[in-house]
Amino acid sequence: MSNRPPPAPLVYASSEQSSPSKIHSWTSADPGKLGDPLKHNAALDRQLAVWDNMNRSTLVDLAVFEDKILWPQHKGPFPEPTERAKRIATEAIQSLFYPDGSATPAKNISEDAVAQLIIQRVINRVGLPNKHKAALSQSMTCLTDSSQSKVDAAIYPDDQLPEDGRPDWTNMRLFIEFKKGGTCNDPFDDDAADGQAESWADSRKKIRGQLLSYMCNVFLYQHRTGLYSLLINGPEFRAMRWDRSGVLVTKATNYAQDPVSLLRILWAFALLDVVEQGSDPTAILLSPDSAEYKRMDLWAKANNVLDMPYMPDDDLSQFFAPCTTASDSSGLPQARSAPTTRSKANQPTIPVFEFVRRKFRQSLVSDWPRYKLFVGPDGRQFLVGKPDFDSKSMFGRGTRGYIALDLRTGELVWLKDSWRPFYTGVEPEGEYLQTMTADPENRLVVPTVIAHGDVQDQCTFASTFAVPQVLEEDAQERAGPAKAPLRPDPADPPQTAGIKRRHEADAPLETIDAARDKPLTTKQGLRHLIHYRIAVEEVCLTLDQFTHGVQLLKLIEDCIITHRDAYERFGLLHRDISTGNILILPRIDEIKDKHMVVWHGLLTDWELAKYVPKDSALQRARQPERTGTWQFMSVAYVANPDRPVVVADDLESFFHVVLYQAVRYLRHSLSKRVTDFIKSYFDTFQQLSNGTQICSHYKDLVVRCGRLQHGGSALRFYHVLSDKSKSLSPMNNFLNEWLSLFVERYAAMQGFDDIDDDDDGAPGGEDLLTGGIDDNGRIIPYDPSVTSLEIWTSEGRDEESPPERLRSHATTLDLFSRHRTMGAWPKQDKRGDQLSKDYDPRPHVIAARSLVESALIQASADGSSSSKKPKLDPDASIRHYTGSTGAHPSSSSALSNGGASRASRRGASSSRGNVDAHRTTSRS
Repeated sequence: MSNRPPPAPLVYASSEQSSPSKIHSWTSADPGKLGDPLKHNAALDRQLAVWDNMNRSTLVDLAVFEDKILWPQHKGPFPEPTERAKRIATEAIQSLFYPDGSATPAKNISEDAVAQLIIQRVINRVGLPNKHKAALSQSMTCLTDSSQSKVDAAIYPDDQLPEDGRPDWTNMRLFIEFKKGGTCNDPFDDDAADGQAESWADSRKKIRGQLLSYMCNVFLYQHRTGLYSLLINGPEFRAMRWDRSGVLVTKATNYAQDPVSLLRILWAFALLDVVEQGSDPTAILLSPDSAEYKRMDLWAKANNVLDMPYMPDDDLSQFFAPCTTASDSSGLPQARSAPTTRSKANQPTIPVFEFVRRKFRQSLVSDWPRYKLFVGPDGRQFLVGKPDFDSKSMFGRGTRGYIALDLRTGELVWLKDSWRPFYTGVEPEGEYLQTMTADPENRLVVPTVIAHGDVQDQCTFASTFAVPQVLEEDAQERAGPAKAPLRPDPADPPQTAGIKRRHEADAPLETIDAARDKPLTTKQGLRHLIHYRIAVEEVCLTLDQFTHGVQLLKLIEDCIITHRDAYERFGLLHRDISTGNILILPRIDEIKDKHMVVWHGLLTDWELAKYVPKDSALQRARQPERTGTWQFMSVAYVANPDRPVVVADDLESFFHVVLYQAVRYLRHSLSKRVTDFIKSYFDTFQQLSNGTQICSHYKDLVVRCGRLQHGGSALRFYHVLSDKSKSLSPMNNFLNEWLSLFVERYAAMQGFDDIDDDDDGAPGGEDLLTGGIDDNGRIIPYDPSVTSLEIWTSEGRDEESPPERLRSHATTLDLFSRHRTMGAWPKQDKRGDQLSKDYDPRPHVIAARSLVESALIQASADGSSSSKKPKLDPDASIRHYTGSTGAHPSSSSALSNGGASRASRRGASSSRGNVDAHRTTSRS
């Protein structure tokens, strides 16, 4: 079979996965995305994790879990424990639950008693295969774990078993959570009529939050493709397999009545090798005694000879002495050939910006695991420590970013590890970057790829597990009988890159091709993800480190030029413009015979980019989706997710980025209201009665009416003169003129918002038209030769054909160039971070979501005699939510309760509910 990606219908067939930013499911929340990372708060983080990972669980029978999930088919029949092991387990378990041979089970057995029984009297006495043992850790935390999680127990290899009572997140193979029993301690519901496994009772959500936090920790400390766990709840247990797309969980099984059922799971798991248990074979854990581990320490040390300053206008001519190696395309003096054996063993030899080495040094946290990662088809090797960036959500891309040491060259580079969603028409990020940098004469200012590629055959299994039956039935209906069912095997032997993926290994081509023709839906609706790594040369500064306002404009202008060139030369549209994807690249430019540091804007994270036809009439969205980072999406695109992103949408996103940075860091008249401004403009969304989520009322008002104000006060940027008087900044005129382009666009859209698409009007034709009324009040007969009809159609709405000035980048770039080179721009208008250090959206988000849940439960109680709490579909919950959770009282965007109105999108009084959106990341 040819090496092809999985069929598209398996991937994005439901609303659960239609949005990369996961707006519909209130998810992908990295609260620290728009500011400093928030400190861990177990209570808040776990509540959010439950919401962010809703509808990701698939219930299966225990026999199915054993034969189709846990035990690889190539290994033969499911293994049976030894008779000795069965006897020990049975006697121990029954002695606790049926003491003295009683036929009646004992009651009120404590959680600790169950934990001691399973760990000490069963697991560690039966002698699991391959020297696996278990350790308890209910009361202590790992010293390097900022979340302070206390998992009850875990299984480890015997030689890595912790003895200090703390969990070892780096080496645990399977974790175990104990509860004392009862429905209130079971996060899953076997009797759900709608097929949704999660229960939404408060106590049960709390348990699910615990499990999710443990999973996140294991995936943070380790590099894994999946992980097994056990929930032992009194006399019952559930076995689980987790990956980045979801969790497969068994129905509750009473092991007190059948002790061997639990032992069989433990026994089979212990017989698996480390890869089958879920470890990533392309990530090698380094020993502190290894040469590579020690080499990382050497490369992290401050070096006065090689560490270069990086601020604008710093003179680096000394690093370009005749004995120094030539600079590369990034403007840095670097050795392009591999280092000598001596340099590998002893010390670094390549100059590097000081901040890069400092960030690498900060990643080498004491007792944090270090890994050697393999990237690309040739397995290029990189050494990494603690991630510089990591996604906080268990399910999804799981992006981690590292300052990495390239073992081939000895350079410090940027490495990104993620699970990329499969999209038709969307290529891996590295393919786009290599295309844009292939021609030296037309090279764009984008990251320079060192190595990239899918990681072996690693893809999420949970997303494919529920698909075979649906795919088979649908394909047979449209393409005739399938030659073979699509039967994924979660534990095939590891394969090298380029080998067919396991989830389509047995599927005939005609079955897959037939499935591509029409979207498929599954109850689980899990997103299919492929493991991917990319290493690039550039290590950059974040955008918030700009030094003054006009420099901010130049950095953004650089990225708009890149955006233009990518679109005009290669037909690529970025589709995820955000403050996190615009970075500062210090480069060394030769100026008047000196080598000076110059900062350039770098547009990064092209993973959501797409080749698009330049004729907007030919563009069509593949499926209804919202692509990008919520806070910076255009108002038009958020309101119409079923239409493709166009140039005007990305240009508007650039505007929102500039406004965000300016309000947060520059001097202006609303300095005491920055937190309220950020919350009202960026972190709030509105909810229509039909379930549609759109941007904040404040953001909508700005781009439609062109007024930058908050709480009744105008936003005015200024700088302080030497005599302490204040002078208005050119930033005001720049933003106002730029904003007028978007006002023009939305003005062209007005008129269509109020049209009822279901209103066909009165029957009739041209006989109901008039040519007007004459001076005497008489009707003038309609003459089509004199007046032509202006036809309004949904296909030709202006939001898909923005005004000429936003159809290309020319007007915007001209605006930047004019304003950047004229006016009295101050050099000291950056005031520092004005966002409150205490700003934490989590309590507000939790309150909003609780109101949604309460409304649903009440609606269910009013309309159903059932006493069970309903399962929450995220879209359904939103449809039923009409209350206001209150934008900040001082915000002009505070709205009242009630029904929705299309007219309010243009600034009229709105009656939508306001909900603060959890801040999201484009990298999650």
